[in-house]
Amino acid sequence: MKQYKLSKQDSSGGYRYEPEKGDADSFTVDIKQRPIGENPFIFLYRDSRTQQDQKDIALAAGRLSTSSSFKIYLGDPKCYFEDYDKSLPWEKMNIERPESTWSLGFAESDLRRDFIWKKTRRIAVDGVDKPSRLLAQNWKLTCANDPDDVLAIFTGDLGLSRGGTLQIDVDWGIQFEHMVLITLVCQFSKHKQPASQSSGSSLATAPGGI
Repeated sequence: MKQYKLSKQDSSGGYRYEPEKGDADSFTVDIKQRPIGENPFIFLYRDSRTQQDQKDIALAAGRLSTSSSFKIYLGDPKCYFEDYDKSLPWEKMNIERPESTWSLGFAESDLRRDFIWKKTRRIAVDGVDKPSRLLAQNWKLTCANDPDDVLAIFTGDLGLSRGGTLQIDVDWGIQFEHMVLITLVCQFSKHKQPASQSSGSSLATAPGGI
């Protein structure tokens, strides 16, 4: 089991994951102004333990041009917004109310699973008796074919922090973990980020100089 503290970065508009339980890295999520088209604008960085200044892009996400769904790139798209790596495999995150769905293939077992983020008022992360009914940001992650098997839980904080605690209860590999991290942020962002009118010079290069 792993727990992360998710906090909003007021100055940048992104998020920060800090590990609280389990053997885990910290992560940063940068959210840029949404460009036109399917270009990525949400970036999940893995913070290196050995070199403080080094960050690796684990996943990136954009919006599908034909819908409000997210397009999650499984790797580093070498994020030049006009010429990013379009050959990367990707997964679709369907945005629905009150649920969001996504899928992931597991190469080691040749399986493909479908997942659902859905609101919960009954269960919370370890150390919290029950999620607050005052918050909309309380979610659980389950498999579509086994809704009683909870894989991850997010319990929001009270107040204006727009953060909370993420608990991942299964060890299904690093790519699954990264997908949980980025799809949770997409949950926060799914009704925001209107498309900009142009990709703009500020979006010409990858964030952070990566």
